[in-house]
Amino acid sequence: MIELEDVHFYRQKKPILKSVDIHIGKGECIGIVGANGSGKTTFTRLLNGLLLPQKGVVRVNGKPTGDSENLFAIRRSIGIVFQNPDAQAIGETVEEDIVFGLENLRVPKPEIDRRIDKYLEILRITGLRDRNISLLSGGQKQLVNLAAVMAMEPECIVLDEPISMLDSCSRKHVIKTLSGLNRAGTSIILITHDPGDLVDCSRVFTISGGGISQTDPATLVAREDAGFGFAGSTGSTRPTGFAEVARQPEPRSDGTKVNVSHVYEPGTEWATAALTDINLTIEKGGVTGIVGGIGSGKSTLASLIAGLDTPTTGSINMDGMPPKPGKNVAILFQQPEDFFFEKTVRKEMTFGLKRVDVPEDEMQARVHSAMLQTGLDMKILDRSPFQLSIGEQRLVALASILAIYPEYMVLDEPTASLDLKSRKKVLDAIRGVAGSATIIYISHHIRDVLDISDRIAVLKQGDLAFTGTKSQYLKWASGRHEAEGW
Repeated sequence: MIELEDVHFYRQKKPILKSVDIHIGKGECIGIVGANGSGKTTFTRLLNGLLLPQKGVVRVNGKPTGDSENLFAIRRSIGIVFQNPDAQAIGETVEEDIVFGLENLRVPKPEIDRRIDKYLEILRITGLRDRNISLLSGGQKQLVNLAAVMAMEPECIVLDEPISMLDSCSRKHVIKTLSGLNRAGTSIILITHDPGDLVDCSRVFTISGGGISQTDPATLVAREDAGFGFAGSTGSTRPTGFAEVARQPEPRSDGTKVNVSHVYEPGTEWATAALTDINLTIEKGGVTGIVGGIGSGKSTLASLIAGLDTPTTGSINMDGMPPKPGKNVAILFQQPEDFFFEKTVRKEMTFGLKRVDVPEDEMQARVHSAMLQTGLDMKILDRSPFQLSIGEQRLVALASILAIYPEYMVLDEPTASLDLKSRKKVLDAIRGVAGSATIIYISHHIRDVLDISDRIAVLKQGDLAFTGTKSQYLKWASGRHEAEGW
């Protein structure tokens, strides 16, 4: 179905892909892995003509993507779900978003209605049909994007890290759904950093150094277990010496007191209750992990704590004061790349430092220190942040926050779409500043949360379902995690 023959692609004379030869047959399920910046997204865009190779040829059903008269048929055959859910949203509501693609394909109205019903139900998001997309969580948006592409019923679905913001239960359901489509004849090309997503793939390829080679999935799982266990562990799913957690002190009187409820667009047709009676203490100098299923209110709570929104009722008290964005608190968003605006990484990082009046002679030292903390190559300082991979962009955004030395850091899914090595860099950087800064860490990676957090809070459908130490959390969560959906 898809052939890449001696494909080369360069960006600013740097080879991203070179001498790539691969044939993907109709009805195959293929996995693609590789480090951040290795060329996975470039590979994705080459498949349906969004990018054209500078040498070589890409063919879909025998038709070269370089021939413009083939593009409609090629893009009809290959549907792509991209990393950033906001970049793919078009309609105001979920239904309008799905309808847009179907109308462009001239699907009859009765069939459009049938497909919307079918794919919303398959992905368990029927209740989102009339919701405003801008008010959805990152994970909900990813499911909507997936539904929109599935509803067009292409021959092949290419997924570029499209489920990075889903909780484990939703993620498993999506993988199961994709397997069902594959068994029914749809080709699947899944790009992921999680070896667990690749269980149904007939072949797995690694992109590295510009080339592509077939990989044994078992080696990826072994690498994940060996290289990303808890600190002091050997691939265990729980930290060694975990009983010591019980001796952690209760929260001190200082820190952040959260007592809020929040409704989006109150008094309008879009009114949505996001948080209800959240009463939470965030201990000064500690790491508080916040977990919960998609749409549970985690990002809403993050924005409130960071002072970017005002709660409908209640207040947030941060060391006796309200939060002051960019001053005593900084936030890393789920999609930090959406907030870049400077021409170079260096200017992007120094922008925040100027806002907090850091002396000019100190700025470069802070920038270099933050780059080292996140493991970024100093060579990218003079590159455009918009030319970096998603993973590199997220590390730059984190480095920009670290350089400010904020008292409070709110990190909303900071390791989403990161490879194993980059995830480890992020967690190491957080450990390095914990104590001098108070960390609010939001993630669907429960292993990461257990590894670095002192205390854990669980949100469920806008309610605070649990708050306590890690040992208390493990007792509370025992036997419940699958039923609760996080």
